[in-house]
Amino acid sequence: MEASALRNFKDFLQLYNLVSETCFNNCVTSLHSRDLQTDEISCVERCCGKFVKTNHAIMATFVEIQPIIVNRRIEEMNAANALLQQQQPQQQ
Repeated sequence: MEASALRNFKDFLQLYNLVSETCFNNCVTSLHSRDLQTDEISCVERCCGKFVKTNHAIMATFVEIQPIIVNRRIEEMNAANALLQQQQPQQQ
């Protein structure tokens, strides 16, 4: 498995575990039955829905902002390289 794919899978599992733990702790009120109660089911659906909507909003912003950040870093690196090249002939 490729390193980036493995990292993405690890990130997905961490998010899945966070959502599962958070929604379980907030929504499951009784362990007396194997099945979830009606109010627990609706709570879990709302809880998971909020995580999904929030994640989609964050990813949409990331996709929009990421190219700007990458371009800024490229410009900074180009400026640093230009400065370094200017300084090298002066040092020799």
